[in-house]
Amino acid sequence: MRPSFYFYANPYQARGADAALALAGAVRNRGGEVFSDPWLAEQGVGKACVLSDLPDDLRALVAFGGDGTLLHTVQETLGRDLPLLGVNTGTVGFLMHGRADDPEGTADRLMTGAYTVRQCPLLRIRYEGKDYFALNDLSLTRGEHPGVMEVQALADGEEVFIAHGDGAVVSTPLGATAYGLSAGGPVIRPDAACLLLVPLCARELLLRPVILPLGTEVTLLAHGRDRRRLQLAIDGQILLPVTQEAQIHIGLAEKRVRLIQFETNSFFDTLRKKQAVWNQQD
Repeated sequence: MRPSFYFYANPYQARGADAALALAGAVRNRGGEVFSDPWLAEQGVGKACVLSDLPDDLRALVAFGGDGTLLHTVQETLGRDLPLLGVNTGTVGFLMHGRADDPEGTADRLMTGAYTVRQCPLLRIRYEGKDYFALNDLSLTRGEHPGVMEVQALADGEEVFIAHGDGAVVSTPLGATAYGLSAGGPVIRPDAACLLLVPLCARELLLRPVILPLGTEVTLLAHGRDRRRLQLAIDGQILLPVTQEAQIHIGLAEKRVRLIQFETNSFFDTLRKKQAVWNQQD
């Protein structure tokens, strides 16, 4: 049976479609089979197939774009134990390990299995009786409301802080270099067994980010006397309106996400390169 792959690209980014077309050709030249999002299939990338109806015998899913594209595929394929490779055609691409400018090398690795698969922890978020999952982070913020919100953070039932400001972020170690880092949190190596809890723009000047054991049960409580709308964002992909007095429970999910990594990638080397790009942006 020929190795088969599914390609998904950001439809608003032309570079993603070009990279997908080049890699699809390289994979087929090596005897592989490619399925793709229908709009990519129209451009000759692969056989049309939607994310919700993937073939059972796929070797891997390949996402072309930035980190948001990869996080979108994670949300759409949570029920599948499927390795994911990100090919960076965006700006940041911290989660992306494939190179758009090296389709031949990427195809060689995919076809021969010359890569490692990292088992990445997921956060399970329970809100109003429903479970959601995050690979990177979740944020509880004031949304479009101009006023200060109050959020109380608990760790295994013990109060960590009460912050008055823009809200709070909880992230996995993999997601620590996203919202949490921008909000003043530390750089955390992705294989560290911890969670990051960051208050956002709190008026309590001594409040600082907190690192917790990976298995900690975190609760965020939004306090207030009115019913104004707040916002819960999960991996930047799921946006939920919430109100004051919301209770959000966060813990470690049993399932994991399997991310393909190439041996040539080093976390700190990637961090230095990304920081150089960020510092040069207008």
